[in-house]
Amino acid sequence: MVALEAAPLAAGVLSRLRPSGWEALRARAEAALDGQELPTTRQEDWKYTDLAPLRDLEFAPGAAQDADIAHAILPEARGSRLVFVNGHYAPHASNVTNLPAGVRFLNLACATEMAKDLGTLSGSDFFADLNLARFQDGALVVVPKGVRVEAPLHVVFVNRQEGAAPTFALPRLLVVVERGASAILVEEHQGTGTYLASAVAEVIVREDAQLTHERVQRESDQAFHFSHLAARVERGAAYACRTISFGGRISRSTPHVVMAAEGAELTLDGLALLGGSQLSDTHSFVDHTVPHCTTRQSHKVIADEASRAVFNGRVFVRPGAQGTDAQQQCRGLLLSPKARIDTKPELEIFADDVKCAHGAAIGQLDPEGLFYLQSRGMDPALARNVLTYAFAADLLARIPVTSLRRQLRQTVLARTQSGTLEALS
Repeated sequence: MVALEAAPLAAGVLSRLRPSGWEALRARAEAALDGQELPTTRQEDWKYTDLAPLRDLEFAPGAAQDADIAHAILPEARGSRLVFVNGHYAPHASNVTNLPAGVRFLNLACATEMAKDLGTLSGSDFFADLNLARFQDGALVVVPKGVRVEAPLHVVFVNRQEGAAPTFALPRLLVVVERGASAILVEEHQGTGTYLASAVAEVIVREDAQLTHERVQRESDQAFHFSHLAARVERGAAYACRTISFGGRISRSTPHVVMAAEGAELTLDGLALLGGSQLSDTHSFVDHTVPHCTTRQSHKVIADEASRAVFNGRVFVRPGAQGTDAQQQCRGLLLSPKARIDTKPELEIFADDVKCAHGAAIGQLDPEGLFYLQSRGMDPALARNVLTYAFAADLLARIPVTSLRRQLRQTVLARTQSGTLEALS
């Protein structure tokens, strides 16, 4: 088993690092961890995701240090940025000087009394429990009633291996958008070396509020990234969440969204761009508990070389949730005969007046499209890359932060080797 309770994680060390408060929640999470081992492929939710590479590794907590994040700074968020390195707040890299009055955007260790909702949404699994029991710090975002935040709120989690031993980090994020407020949040994970990142984000979107949540995962190719998102969308609120995954030797995302009151709207998108022997796993769950809520989910995967992707999307419509409108789609593009995509969209409906549909399509590049581009003078490699970029372009075009949209487009272009952004914009 991966060493998570060995000397590097001794309680004495962690008690000096993690913020005080939430003792009951931490105790409950520690109790849930007691005796647990890493999930195995014998468990249905982990059937296609083998964590064997983790079992013989020992992870030590990463130390606090400065971070050079010049390459990651978004011009729109120069005065609305929080940075964490190896799970520790990095004040010198952060800048929160450009925020509307009343907005709380700070690290959790300084905000125990303002983070009363922490731990109330996240479910219980091995990695979520590990985070709650032992996280050292995290980001708190509270947008007060009726406030519209124009600048994007940028939270950057940087992870770094130190020396020969792999490290671990436990990033935490709590977001509360109060009644009638609106904001754009960019949550970004990146790093170098070999490490384990177990991240948890909790999001509450109150009545008539709006939140756009961009989640970017570009961890090291040797990293293990596990991300749990728990969200609650209330009456008349709109929550748009998009997860873009580029990095990680093994990465897994588990968004869990509760539609808690009538008129709630959810857009849940995902894009994974994989190569080498990467494995990316998405297990989503959307819980329609009340009538007249709307969900739109689109998940795309581009898998090259010997990479593998897993998508299991579950929409649950409870008894009495009449008028539910839920649409789910997964599309996969295989660029290599060795690549593999396993997909399992699910609908569980216990109401009789609903409009629900799901679908999945996995295939290779369209030969007619390739022929068309080559007949117009493109060489075969460029034609292949242009079509690959086009597969992802419509999802990237929805990102409202201009500089982030350009960054991600350039990343996709670099991975597909299809020329400059200007050539395809």
